Amino acid sequence: MILYKQFGLSARDAAEITADVVEIIKRKLDDERAVEFLKSRYSGDKLLFAILMIGRITGMSLALQDIEKARMIVADFSRLVKILEEKGREELVKTLEKEILEETYAEEELRKGYA
Repeated sequence: MILYKQFGLSARDAAEITADVVEIIKRKLDDERAVEFLKSRYSGDKLLFAILMIGRITGMSLALQDIEKARMIVADFSRLVKILEEKGREELVKTLEKEILEETYAEEELRKGYA
């Protein structure tokens, strides 16, 4: 089935959402501004579709523009798959939570000017 139809959207809905996503990427909005922009325009399945499209288009764009960064992302994903396969989902969740919190802490320290 065509992706936008799985979300119960029309072709026009999908086109408008994708146009917004392209604009977000072109304007290089940071995550906070991109999320606020999308939340101000969409909700429910339209918002879910928009977020999925951001991930897909950003990933394709990144792969085309920066091969080395794309390789790093694939390597990191491979590391996560290995944790899942060897240690299970619970260990993967613990690892991801730890990494997310470490990243959040580092960002907060940068904002405060400590790093």
